[in-house]
Amino acid sequence: MAMIFISNAALAELLITDATVRLLPPSVPNTSAYFTLQNTGDKNLTLVGAQSGIANKAELHNHIRHGDVMRMEKQDTIVVPPGEIVTFTPGGLHMMLFGLMEPLKKGQVVTLSLLTEDDQQIHFDAVVASPKKHSHH
Repeated sequence: MAMIFISNAALAELLITDATVRLLPPSVPNTSAYFTLQNTGDKNLTLVGAQSGIANKAELHNHIRHGDVMRMEKQDTIVVPPGEIVTFTPGGLHMMLFGLMEPLKKGQVVTLSLLTEDDQQIHFDAVVASPKKHSHH
């Protein structure tokens, strides 16, 4: 029992909330996931990748402006400083899920994983939801 508590304590330094996976039409093979990360530890947490059992490949991406064009670029590392919150949102950082193995259903709960540079796998659940409507100001 103590071994489980110790291994879970190491993972408790990252709080993951508001996790969703974008519901798209069944013919679309790729989608994205969004969530909020909070580093509750006292040192940098460096993410180096992602995994998912619902897709052939998962990657961490960001939208980067190149001149007048926004491009999606794979991120090799994302650092979450101690005490900081990093938000994965549409148009910003996000997890891409490539090659969905089966169509997703609204309200479905899926498990995603973040990989750290010290070889931890941090598993969390995300709810499949329709994209939110963008409001124009």
